[in-house]
Amino acid sequence: MDVSQLVRDASRIHDCLTEMPDGRLCTSKEVKIHIPSRFAERNLAYVGTETHILGIYAIIVEDKYYGVSLVNAMMAIDPAQTNKIKVDEDEYFEFVFPAGATVIKDVNLVKTDTLTYMIYDEMLSGGRIPWYVGYEELGKIFDTAKYHAGANVGSNQEVTQLIASIVARDPKDRTKYYRSTVKDMEDLKKNPPVYVPLKSVDYSATNTTNKLGGSYMSVGIVSALNDPSDRVERVENLLLS
Repeated sequence: MDVSQLVRDASRIHDCLTEMPDGRLCTSKEVKIHIPSRFAERNLAYVGTETHILGIYAIIVEDKYYGVSLVNAMMAIDPAQTNKIKVDEDEYFEFVFPAGATVIKDVNLVKTDTLTYMIYDEMLSGGRIPWYVGYEELGKIFDTAKYHAGANVGSNQEVTQLIASIVARDPKDRTKYYRSTVKDMEDLKKNPPVYVPLKSVDYSATNTTNKLGGSYMSVGIVSALNDPSDRVERVENLLLS
């Protein structure tokens, strides 16, 4: 599937989903759900006889329209078919639900406060962003954390947005922050950012001292030589005083 041809239209998704009195979420049309296959390695998905996935996924209808869920909780799903597909060289699980099938077994979700750290470690710290989580969505990744996970990490959205702006980089030059190069919403659609790990010594350390003091000194030295600091930062002044 060429996901670049999909049109984002949440209304198309809502129109085919119905919550049943017993808490099941059923579909009137065939839908597909995508999550990175690495979620299974990071305890963000359990695929087998019983399948549970993190509620941060893409849901596709008619192979043309899609919507994005940003729920910070695990969901029990009931797919009729599970495939592995490639999207931009990354491997994804594709769960298929025929018309009339149950998609979510129970919309009453269990709160797990440690799940927010696992999301942070995978997406922000690790810089591994699924195709369906865009620049705007990344800044809202913890908006449901209080309600669904019982964790207060999303109460100050500015903090999450700041981290998102640090890991999002110019696709032509990863040393430049995307926020300083994107022009408008049209440019955002045509030239989306690439992402670097927040823990990356190469890109996230902003001064020579931090690069050389990181856990991978050889990597830090190469980064300091390739992208030298052009000013002395406050933390360096404190260390030198």
